[in-house]
Amino acid sequence: MNHRMIRMAGLFLLAAIVLSAASSRGVPDVAHAQENTQQHETISVSGQGTVFAEPDVAYIHFAMEARGKTANEAQRSAAEIFDKVKQVLLETFKAVPRDVQTTGFSVYPEYNYTEREGRVLVGYVAAHSVRVTWRNLQEVGRLLDALAAAGANRVDGVTFGTEKQDQYELEALQKAMAAAEAKANVLAAAAKRQVAGVLHITQDSVTAVPLYVDKMRVAYDAAAAGAAPETSIQTGQIEIRASVSVVYKMR
Repeated sequence: MNHRMIRMAGLFLLAAIVLSAASSRGVPDVAHAQENTQQHETISVSGQGTVFAEPDVAYIHFAMEARGKTANEAQRSAAEIFDKVKQVLLETFKAVPRDVQTTGFSVYPEYNYTEREGRVLVGYVAAHSVRVTWRNLQEVGRLLDALAAAGANRVDGVTFGTEKQDQYELEALQKAMAAAEAKANVLAAAAKRQVAGVLHITQDSVTAVPLYVDKMRVAYDAAAAGAAPETSIQTGQIEIRASVSVVYKMR
């Protein structure tokens, strides 16, 4: 019986030693974990910034459509019109060749429908679509009139943009950050606290809203050109918008 008690006492002593060693090793780890779980009191806000800029480039979209009894005839007619249009662009208006871009070319059959004969082939249509990058915005109306006179019989619209996009985006982002900081300061003051710094920033979006003059507006202005010296196109302003999300710490 005494041997049994001695053995149990030895087991209890060994367990106490093991527990003591584990506890001494675990204390620093637990303290470190508690230190890492401390979080700053934060404010999360969003900010928006907007910049209005004058456009410095226009993208003119137009096309030459030609008809013929055969696909080859329609295609040749479209090519002849394009030669005249290209001459106006490159020689009269001194456009840079790389700024004249074909955006589409198609030749398709054209049908007429009657109750007696149904669908009847009447010929073919060739359509050559072009985009011109034009930087002399004061001449956009005169250029449209010259293109129409040369044979461009479809205007799909004019888009005004800017080639200083990066510069305006940075300005919009600066305004967005300033707006976010102003919001954070107001919220912190309401809580009797102060903003102590930035913890995290996310750029949500940067968008530029181009100005677009659709083909109906251009067609209307071109029709009125008989009473006016040239087609009138107004450029307006471009809107560049940026938004950010910011997390601030407080003290």
